[in-house]
Amino acid sequence: MMVSELGLGGHEYRRPLPTTLSKWGEIDMETFVATQPMRNEIVKRAIGAGINYFDVTHMEEVMSLGNALKSLGIEREKIYIAAMIVFPFRKMGENPRSKWADIIKGEMERILNTLHAKYIDVFNLHFPENNYSREKFSVFMSVVAEAREEGKVRWVGASSHEPRFLAELIRRHDCFDVIMVRYNYYLQEAKDVLFPLCRMMEIGVVTMKPFCWPYYGIPFIKFGPVEGEEGSPYAPAQLCLKWILKAPEVSTVVPSMNSLNELEENLDAISKEGKIDEKILCKYLKAATGPEAKEKLKKMMSDPNIDIRFFAERVLSEMEAS
Repeated sequence: MMVSELGLGGHEYRRPLPTTLSKWGEIDMETFVATQPMRNEIVKRAIGAGINYFDVTHMEEVMSLGNALKSLGIEREKIYIAAMIVFPFRKMGENPRSKWADIIKGEMERILNTLHAKYIDVFNLHFPENNYSREKFSVFMSVVAEAREEGKVRWVGASSHEPRFLAELIRRHDCFDVIMVRYNYYLQEAKDVLFPLCRMMEIGVVTMKPFCWPYYGIPFIKFGPVEGEEGSPYAPAQLCLKWILKAPEVSTVVPSMNSLNELEENLDAISKEGKIDEKILCKYLKAATGPEAKEKLKKMMSDPNIDIRFFAERVLSEMEAS
């Protein structure tokens, strides 16, 4: 599987879905469908620019990508799609053991149908650390192995926020072709505990959450500008992408992109050559965790984008509670 260095993540925080961030999972589907044409343009431009790896998590993301590919008439063989069942072990745990296999099969079929696809390239085990048990893991992997034999899945992966847990799972079972983990300037644990193992066992590495650090959901650039960035050939977000792709184990990074401007900036980062000045990223981390960070978070409460307001409020609440 030869994938592009830059992939396209599924999270679409900027689409006008007023209930998505206040009550997770509740989506105004009429509004969602009405905003599909812009997503189509992003997908079209991405494929035209050579992006061939598309990652989706929640069902609205699956629907969004499926509708775009169908509308654009994209040849399925030209791209790779990674998909997953959200919290499969939790769903299994809420049901009798006798229904576990059927739950996974049913969810997988729902994803395939929503994608308008006959197969998924990479089927990820989502958050194996959540409600894990050896029995659940065994049933899940058996169902995926069966789907692979039927041609519905090409490669088996895992998506996790816990690199140590994932590394232990790989050591015990050696069952993944691909893994996806958080990796950025702030979250570097995977580089030490997971990447060497993946290199040794020839497991592909996909990285997520390149921009939202040190706080979940808030791009680090919100804490800038910082001294020295004006002298870099890269915009701060571009610098972050280049820093991530410096790791030889990383095959592709999958940021969410909610506009053509974001897509173009990320594409430009891949084609540029220049010094990757880590000091700039270090200054951003200090700005985001230093004494002035709280005031900047308070200002974000007036941000025009609902996602920034939502996550800023959450971070401030956590700060008050600690």
